Amino acid sequence: MRFLALSVCALALISGSSNAQQAAGTAGKGPTLQSAAVGFRVNEAKVDASTKVTAPLVRRNQGQDVALMAVGVGAMIVGAIVGDTAGTIIIIGGAAMALFGLYHYLE
Repeated sequence: MRFLALSVCALALISGSSNAQQAAGTAGKGPTLQSAAVGFRVNEAKVDASTKVTAPLVRRNQGQDVALMAVGVGAMIVGAIVGDTAGTIIIIGGAAMALFGLYHYLE
C-alpha cells in the first residue's frame, strides 16, 4: 500500500515537470475570441461606404404597453387577494388589461 502511494505521488510530480504536452517552438497562447466566433468574418478594411447597408432604426415608445401589462398583472394579484365575486371580476379585468397591453407590445 505504501509503495502504491509513493508511486502515485512520483507520477504526479514527474508529469508536472516534463514538457511532453507543449510544442517545442511555439508558446502556449490559449484560445482567442476570434477563434471562438462562428460564421463569416468581414474585414472592416475591405468595406467602404458604398457597401454598407443602413436600415432605419424605428423604435416606438413601448412604455405605455409595458405599463398596461404591469397594471393588469397587479390587478390580477389584488383580485386573488380580495376573493369571492368581486375578486373574480377584478381578476378578469386585470387579465383583459394585461392581454391588451401584450397585444400592443407584440404588434
